[in-house]
Amino acid sequence: MRGDYLIKILDFLKDQAISQADFFAAVLASGYGASMGRVDYEYAKREKISEARKFKREELRIRKRRLSAFLSKMKRDGLILERIKNEDTEIRISKKGKQKLLELKNKKMPEGKYKIQGQNNPVIISFDIPEKMRRKRDWLRDVIKNLGFSMIHQSLWVGHAKIPKEFVADLEDLKILEFVEIFEISKSGTLKKLTEVD
Repeated sequence: MRGDYLIKILDFLKDQAISQADFFAAVLASGYGASMGRVDYEYAKREKISEARKFKREELRIRKRRLSAFLSKMKRDGLILERIKNEDTEIRISKKGKQKLLELKNKKMPEGKYKIQGQNNPVIISFDIPEKMRRKRDWLRDVIKNLGFSMIHQSLWVGHAKIPKEFVADLEDLKILEFVEIFEISKSGTLKKLTEVD
């Protein structure tokens, strides 16, 4: 019996070097007299868990590095101040930072009130505005809703309003026109045929 166990252990270790703790954990979890396949399975399971932990640690490290770089830039730009308090670093907004915050909050978005003119053909508006432009994306959703469009998906809307030229000009001014597609459906196509009831 002892010889069989020795064979299993050596066979398991022949192609790999593993930590003693991982090896013990795999063998103990497999149970006494378990097959080599079972020990392999338990080890592979622990290896996956270990890899997932390493990935999470690496991801966290990358995010911390990005945040640290962002805070350093804010400090260089004079937007935040640092001071040591009770052996810990405390950060707070500076006078310049408060001014910048006020500027950003007060930055005028177009009013978004347009004269609505109906039309027979349906119009589809689709957009994919990056997350960093969330404020502009929210503005666009409000305007589209005010034009009488209905949401099909988060960024896909349909309605029967003629698109005002002022709206397109505001999209250009906000530098989001490249992220917006507007289609007018002028022919019914085969979809109407498929949905008609005889």
